[in-house]
Amino acid sequence: MHRRQTKRGELTMERKAQLSVILTNAPGELSKMCDVLKAGNINILAMSIQNAKDSVKELFNMREKTGRRIALAESYRSILKDSSDYSLIRIIVDKPSDAEKALLEANHLLHTDQVLVFKLPHQPGMLGRVAKRFGEAGVNIDYIYGSAMESNSEAMFIVHIAESDFDRIKDKLNDLS
Repeated sequence: MHRRQTKRGELTMERKAQLSVILTNAPGELSKMCDVLKAGNINILAMSIQNAKDSVKELFNMREKTGRRIALAESYRSILKDSSDYSLIRIIVDKPSDAEKALLEANHLLHTDQVLVFKLPHQPGMLGRVAKRFGEAGVNIDYIYGSAMESNSEAMFIVHIAESDFDRIKDKLNDLS
């Protein structure tokens, strides 16, 4: 699935491979991963880093706020203890197959997933308009990350949805530019 427009500042959408890498949560680990990619002349296009412990804490806090028991408090404490040792690094790279091979050879734990990469006009409300179309199509956004430099005319966002929903969304964004 590719939806591209050539004018700068207009919405583009591409389906790309995302690598999710588990790193030990310790000083220097991200640098080591980056060195593996550098050795393969692989460029990182986007990255999200999430401390596993923080995710578990958020889940536990939601349990407390909503009154919903997702799991026993003891289970959270046990998972929290184990998760403090790791971080989840999500990356989009220019050569995903080469990156996967290099990271596996360097003994990194990883998973490859398909995501949608959007380049949007960098203006107030644009991401909200895109998210609204997902909702109207009945497509749930599992997670999203992205950024833009203040002076740029474009912003980039990486969106994870169920692969079964990719075809449902591809024509819903045609008139948003």
